[in-house]
Amino acid sequence: MYCLEPKDYGKIHNVLEESFKTPTFAFAIANHIIQGSIYINDIVNPSSGFLRTHSGIYLVFGKANDSMFNKAFHSYFMENIYGKEQRFTVFTPSTEWESFFDGTFKPYVQKMRRSKYKFVSSTFDSKYNLPNSYHLKTFNPNILRKSDNFNESYILEYWGTESNFNKNGLGVCIMDRENIVAECVSIFHSGKTAEIDIITNPNYRGQGLGTIVGQEFIKQCLDKNVLPAWDCDINNESSKVLANKLGFFNEENYALYVLK
Repeated sequence: MYCLEPKDYGKIHNVLEESFKTPTFAFAIANHIIQGSIYINDIVNPSSGFLRTHSGIYLVFGKANDSMFNKAFHSYFMENIYGKEQRFTVFTPSTEWESFFDGTFKPYVQKMRRSKYKFVSSTFDSKYNLPNSYHLKTFNPNILRKSDNFNESYILEYWGTESNFNKNGLGVCIMDRENIVAECVSIFHSGKTAEIDIITNPNYRGQGLGTIVGQEFIKQCLDKNVLPAWDCDINNESSKVLANKLGFFNEENYALYVLK
């Protein structure tokens, strides 16, 4: 197993692009937008590997049948993660990788199911009517500091630094006077794709504000030639309904693993 140097991250682009289920954060690492580490089975022609964010979010990628690499990955887990780190969240892009985790990692992890959606631009309705008492704002450093949900700890976990988010991230919110009542940000951004994270204040739900803030976020993505992305827990029905309202369909399911 080899640890790629940042200058060689481009070597895995083709492998990542083989699967629609490859999460946005993987491309964000490969494109040097967020910090992370990449490990591969072959330094010249990699066909299997894993990558991780600094906060412990992982993706295994490529072929799942390289037994030597799989053993090395298990050793890495036992030596560096198990009993030492609090987070080990692994995205799997194929049923073959899923089978590997169901077997080798069963004593250590629990399995979850998630859905990844495709954005169908022809179904996206960009028109909305925002009630007069509210106003839309694009995220900036001052707005960021007012957010209860996408606060400093959130930004540090997923973006590393506030300045990185301000430079490379996207965010919009709906405000009632000086209070944020609905907000939508890119939890990850690869340079070409922005993955949506959206929250409405419980006291303001039922007014369609989540849909409106999502519409505005997607409009800003499309203006920048960025593809919006949607991913959620398979049992999150409200998220699925909102996804469809915003033009996301054709879901594909995959397995996610977290430490027990």
